[in-house]
Amino acid sequence: MRIQDQEPKQDIGLVASGNVSYLNHNIPPFTCFIRNEYMFDHESGHGEFTIADVHSVASMEHRVPLFEALLENGVNWTRRPIMAFCWKKDAPTHPIEMHQYWNCFSPYVDVNVRNRLAKRRAELIDYCGNKHWGEYMFTIDWAWENKAGNTDVNFSEDPEHKCGHTFKMDDGNYFIYPNNRIVWSDDAYIHNRLQRNPGYKIDHTVYTVENKRTGETNNEYMTKFGKNVGESYDDTNYHR
Repeated sequence: MRIQDQEPKQDIGLVASGNVSYLNHNIPPFTCFIRNEYMFDHESGHGEFTIADVHSVASMEHRVPLFEALLENGVNWTRRPIMAFCWKKDAPTHPIEMHQYWNCFSPYVDVNVRNRLAKRRAELIDYCGNKHWGEYMFTIDWAWENKAGNTDVNFSEDPEHKCGHTFKMDDGNYFIYPNNRIVWSDDAYIHNRLQRNPGYKIDHTVYTVENKRTGETNNEYMTKFGKNVGESYDDTNYHR
């Protein structure tokens, strides 16, 4: 079977668990080519390719996601950028900023397949405003778990945070784009697809319910059902 005809393999192990890992995380493995110049420090190997099974990702803040791949010659290469890989040998080469929009937001990384988006096609809008079609594979997302040990100075949990949806592009490359640069397609659901910027605004509100109510807790096991002591649940409209 040609690589062009192969589909990404199904989720395995931690990929579907929703756990946030530190530094490294499994991804749904997929078979493709690695551009050989990424194994020779860009000094040689240009125009040459090696079959690779890409199987995990490393997340280091202020760097692009870096992928690990097992090659057909038995070598396991770590920390290759997404533009090192392609599924067509004649895929065009793009600058790194075309392949993805943001660096990693945190070393605490999660990978999963958004079920509603699985196998969906979409248009990705690059920094020049050009559109590129591709098929969704999986999503990389970030958080900040070590709150007790380090000061949180990143944007992984900021209202403006971005996740990275990974796509197999029609031109033979792979892209990683955030929600605000993607217009999805679903023939059975999506109609009147966006043709221009709708003017949506980032919601900077932090939504939380605690410390919004008046009153205080006490040593009673059950919460009072009514406003007054001894008042039953059925005797009051307080619960409405």
